[in-house]
Amino acid sequence: MNHQRFSHKKAMLLICSMLWITPAQAANTVDSEQATAQKTGLEIMKRVEARDDGDDLIQKMKQRLMDKRGNVREREMISFRKDYGLDSKTVSFFLSPANVRDTAMLTWDYADEAKDDDQWLYLPALKKVRRISSSDRGDYFMGTDFTFEDIKQTPELSDYTWTLIGSDTVDGFDVWVVDAEPKTKELKKDLGYSKVRYYVRKDIDMYIKVDFWDRKGKELKHLVSTGIKLIDGIWTATGGVMSNVQTKHKTELVFSDHQYNTGLSDRLFTGRMIKRGYRGK
Repeated sequence: MNHQRFSHKKAMLLICSMLWITPAQAANTVDSEQATAQKTGLEIMKRVEARDDGDDLIQKMKQRLMDKRGNVREREMISFRKDYGLDSKTVSFFLSPANVRDTAMLTWDYADEAKDDDQWLYLPALKKVRRISSSDRGDYFMGTDFTFEDIKQTPELSDYTWTLIGSDTVDGFDVWVVDAEPKTKELKKDLGYSKVRYYVRKDIDMYIKVDFWDRKGKELKHLVSTGIKLIDGIWTATGGVMSNVQTKHKTELVFSDHQYNTGLSDRLFTGRMIKRGYRGK
């Protein structure tokens, strides 16, 4: 075993001498390459965050929740999003069935890394608005396979270390493969993930698949975006499926009636509005 180690060491020295570099320089080169990969991964996700998604959006959504026994629950929602510079606000209302009607979710997503995003959930049965704290964002949203963090417009880039793993092909499209790891143990606990992997289409800066690992590093769930097409000149996903491999539960989403850049009122994105509920146009 000692002879084997010595041989590896000599081989390293020989390679370094042939390239006219020292072992220390070689180690620095590896460190530099790793740092570049992290920076490039972050740059890719910044492009995802900055891609054109309109100044505002109205869309309808159908949810199908399926458990491991094949039981299905269906729901209908409508959501509104508006950009405020680099910030954005989103509000979603459940329309049916009756047991969830008028439940509403309000999110204020801030670009400032020093400022925590704000989220509120209105529960009409309790006539109460619940504020979602940072430590709660790993909780699952209304029985779906999406956490409160998952339903945000984009992940909080500053919470993760981003690393470009390489390239791949998904559904015939060239994608970047970018890994995200929470920067601290506390963030890992709050987010509910030890690692998240994004597959980003190179041609449109949009992720079309996401893999998740739980806090212990075990495979947890997979998100696949479907029906991606141009609507009003904006690349839009018209569906998606989140599958939890541990619980065998699945959430299917279908988006429709997209309307971009309609000039939504600021009054939509308030605590008063989620208590009032959606009353149509």
